[in-house]
Amino acid sequence: MSYWPMVKSVNRVAGSKLGEKHTVLLFDTIVSDGSVEYAFLVGVFDNATQKPVFFVSSEINRMAKELGGGSHFMGTFDGNGHANFGSSDDWGDPQKFFPAALKLAAKQFGVPVDESRT
Repeated sequence: MSYWPMVKSVNRVAGSKLGEKHTVLLFDTIVSDGSVEYAFLVGVFDNATQKPVFFVSSEINRMAKELGGGSHFMGTFDGNGHANFGSSDDWGDPQKFFPAALKLAAKQFGVPVDESRT
């Protein structure tokens, strides 16, 4: 069983190739299907199977006001689990989140980052 963000619906913002074997898609306006709320997602899909292989998430931090920290967490999903890269208000801003998420995805798959896209 694969472990991915639980969502009911998303809005595709953009997409492009990520190396020769993958496509990366950017999403916003996400309706969650669980307790975690997502502001943005970056999904990496295998071109041969069209199935997801990696996600970077902007997760809303509902406890930031009470406990401190940034308004959003950046996380990754590799199909087997979830990693947390800490909280920042930047991860709630699409102009800051998407470039950082694309860099993480490119690093994950050993693809050079096209600096003109960030």
